[in-house]
Amino acid sequence: MTRRDFVKKSALLGGGAALLGVSPGCSRGVKTPPKSVVVSAAAEDMLVDLRYNPEAVHRAFSGGLKELAGERTLENAWSSLFGPEDVVGIKVNCIGAPRISSSRESIDETIRGLKSAGVKENNIIVWDHMDQAFRNTGLKVNRGSEGVRVHGTSAKSGVTVPWAEGFDRDVFISLEAGTLKKYRELVKANFTERGTHREIFNSCAWLWMLISLGHEKAQQYREDIRRLYMDYEDRDGIKRIAEEVADKFEGVVIEDEEKSFLSTIVTKDITKLVNIAVLKHNEDSGVTWAAKNIALGVTTNKVRFHIDYCAESIPEILALPCLKDKMVLHIGEAAKISTVSVAGAQIATDNRIFFSRDPVALDAIGLEILEKKRLENGLESVRDISTHVAACARKGLGTADLQKIDIRAITV
Repeated sequence: MTRRDFVKKSALLGGGAALLGVSPGCSRGVKTPPKSVVVSAAAEDMLVDLRYNPEAVHRAFSGGLKELAGERTLENAWSSLFGPEDVVGIKVNCIGAPRISSSRESIDETIRGLKSAGVKENNIIVWDHMDQAFRNTGLKVNRGSEGVRVHGTSAKSGVTVPWAEGFDRDVFISLEAGTLKKYRELVKANFTERGTHREIFNSCAWLWMLISLGHEKAQQYREDIRRLYMDYEDRDGIKRIAEEVADKFEGVVIEDEEKSFLSTIVTKDITKLVNIAVLKHNEDSGVTWAAKNIALGVTTNKVRFHIDYCAESIPEILALPCLKDKMVLHIGEAAKISTVSVAGAQIATDNRIFFSRDPVALDAIGLEILEKKRLENGLESVRDISTHVAACARKGLGTADLQKIDIRAITV
């Protein structure tokens, strides 16, 4: 690495077995460029009273996208990625709103950019997992035929069930993690004696599934399971439940329990995808940024993914053509960073927005930034549990090696 490369990278990081279905529309999109380029656009006035400054965001988008696309004007940069024939999904992250979520400023700037490239207003879909996610964002749900559409994949949550309305029955991944079938095997191996809270809880994802599906015998565990979802320290609590239910559901069969279905927005509706992700920590995956915002935002039955820190699920999901071929632009917000697992409970500040075509490269950089911010706040490292980043690289979904990423830091 040359001295110039070293200075650029140092400034950036230290600064400011799956079964697939196939449905129509899953193969259309654009190819990922051979070189992983990540642009950081920094502005001293990026935040004003912990809110994104629209003027600074505009400058960041203008400078960042022109650098990324190699174009002289912002309009040409957008036009090099999108065109009038496209239907574009803007995947946002609403968790933590209004304190920390994909900002209205970045969303509005993206919409303006897409429209400048000729994308029809009603062919723009701002979306997240379900309609209710938008309740604290200031965005109004719109499923109509006029204006920019804003809505969830479904009006209901698909987090703990195999399928919900709005998800595609023909496109899914299939994993044994968290199924009742797998749990019965684990019980025979006496896994509760050595398992962590995370491992035991996610192995019991099938119980939460039965609760959500209305199974009568499972309802007595509703409140305990909801509490234990957030209480990572109560290993004895989840161990007690895991042992108690070991022989209570003999003969029960859960249809499609091993499947996680994909949003029809990505499988059928859109031709290209923009990802506006917020840099965050998560107890069960380490760093959360580009890859996880897409993978866990597009699927059902996903609580169980955390059993191995999402190292298996995220690569399998992102490798599906419906996503891989349509992901065109990743916008990584890092001016406000959630440094602890409960989104927005503890915020670190920066002055940068990142732009890339490579979600893995973005996450590799995001992990370095998150590590630095957590260290400054006396928090432990999460590098060892952020395993999905390297797993995505091994799957051929991008570059996780910082030495092989073309990092371009600009000030706007």
